[in-house]
Amino acid sequence: MARIHGICLVKNEADFIEQSLRHNAERFDRIYVYDNASTDGTWDIVQDLARELPDVIVPFASEDRDFRDGLRARPFLHYRDQAEIGDWWCRLDGDELYIDDPKEFLAAVPAAFHVVWAIHLQYYFTEADRPGGKGYPSELTHPFPDLPRHYLANASEPRFFRHRPKLNWSPDDAWPRHVGLVYPERIRLRHYQWRTPEQIQRRLDTRREAAERGYRTFQHTIEKSWQEKIRPMDDLEFDCGDGTFTIDHRLLPHHLERLPVRLLKRLLHGAGIWP
Repeated sequence: MARIHGICLVKNEADFIEQSLRHNAERFDRIYVYDNASTDGTWDIVQDLARELPDVIVPFASEDRDFRDGLRARPFLHYRDQAEIGDWWCRLDGDELYIDDPKEFLAAVPAAFHVVWAIHLQYYFTEADRPGGKGYPSELTHPFPDLPRHYLANASEPRFFRHRPKLNWSPDDAWPRHVGLVYPERIRLRHYQWRTPEQIQRRLDTRREAAERGYRTFQHTIEKSWQEKIRPMDDLEFDCGDGTFTIDHRLLPHHLERLPVRLLKRLLHGAGIWP
């Protein structure tokens, strides 16, 4: 059976990283954790979990490097020999929990496809989550009761790619070259990037620092105060905890290439010209 290797790049996620890694450890075969110089104890939590779950949680390194998506290439290049043809690699963030089980979802992907995108249910911090806010009715049970419950499915990114020995991943690139043909269906995940006032403020400060060091794509963290990230509830969906979600596909980016590109990729990958 194909295995799933997660590459988890984290920084200052101490309030959530244990919950995230425990949740995903049940769904991944290996999770290689790369810490970008956390200052809040995140790396200590990762190491403790690695001692408890040594077959799944693998601490790669804790280093102070300028953030860029290509940092994930470092653990990939280090551990790629542990993967076999047909295995999957995942860009796994430390603030997300999968709705669909990746093992079941990926097992159904035909061999001709190499890339799987995810639908991100983005959870927002609202007046219900604010200290002193109205909160949520106690009778509404939820698998994650301490997290925000208002969301919008308005983001989608590639998350998984199938392992092939000849894949070339440069640290200057966000993904390997010629990563492959995209599967039409998308896997769903909960994305909790805004959780508490303290965490939101720390995230804003951390991302602003990264921008000052040259990284320019954190447009969603240009605010300076956590209060600016409070989102009105009226334009959001509510997660009542029963496993049903509202997804308006018009809000999602189109993830499939044009038909001629898809046919060309199928030809080049099938003939072995591309890995």
